[in-house]
Amino acid sequence: QPMRPNVLMFHDTDENVLKEIYSQRERYQTWESLVEEKVATNGGKFVILEMGCGVNVPAVRQESEEVLLDCAKEIQLQPASDGSVCMIRINPKDAKVEMSDDNSFEAIPIASKAASALQKIDFWLEAFAGR
Repeated sequence: QPMRPNVLMFHDTDENVLKEIYSQRERYQTWESLVEEKVATNGGKFVILEMGCGVNVPAVRQESEEVLLDCAKEIQLQPASDGSVCMIRINPKDAKVEMSDDNSFEAIPIASKAASALQKIDFWLEAFAGR
């Protein structure tokens, strides 16, 4: 076992760490494919909730956008699908979603701190559920 955090550093070559990271990446990719397929074929509703991911290290933002586009494509490949995908990006400074004008998904920017945005979302979900 490595005596360091299981975190990939820049230009990392430690095989003990890389082996576990590759394994985790494979499990994640399998999960992502399964979710995309189920949303498209079973009419699922999928929401990607991204909180506090800034533009200085854009890896998480890029992954969220990639999953959003991949899921939208899977839905489009199933003409009878009533599945849907939506991304909610919560960030006090950089909430804007800069993607094409694709109408196959929703992208909702919320310029707020995560805790405040989640409290408001919870309030409105409760309000709509109580109709």
